[in-house]
Amino acid sequence: MADAFTPRLAMLLVEDDPLQLIDASAALREAGFEVAEASTIDAAQAHLAARPELVAMVADVDLAGEPLSGFTLAKAVAARWPEIAILIVSGVEWPGEEQMPMGARFLRKPYAPKGLAEALRAVLAARGIGL
Repeated sequence: MADAFTPRLAMLLVEDDPLQLIDASAALREAGFEVAEASTIDAAQAHLAARPELVAMVADVDLAGEPLSGFTLAKAVAARWPEIAILIVSGVEWPGEEQMPMGARFLRKPYAPKGLAEALRAVLAARGIGL
């Protein structure tokens, strides 16, 4: 758990499965992050547009009911908000090289809560951002 006096890095979690959203959000908060949650691509883009303090996004690939995938969302975010670090997660699909925006990382589901936080920290560290 992060020190009470340490500023919390703000990140966006995009996950459409309610239980996975709760678990991942809790794990990231426990690891010291401030977590904004979105279950749709539109909600994710609204958060990113309204919250300039967001430094990272963790996005699931398979977002039920969405015309676009988490891969497409990640590429759009990388183009519009290049300062955002991106971690893509999936238990369904392994990314092809052309699906990943430059600098993004991939984490296979299922993952341990600690593994999610470590993967996010690695993406942030690669950009010179750390807790």
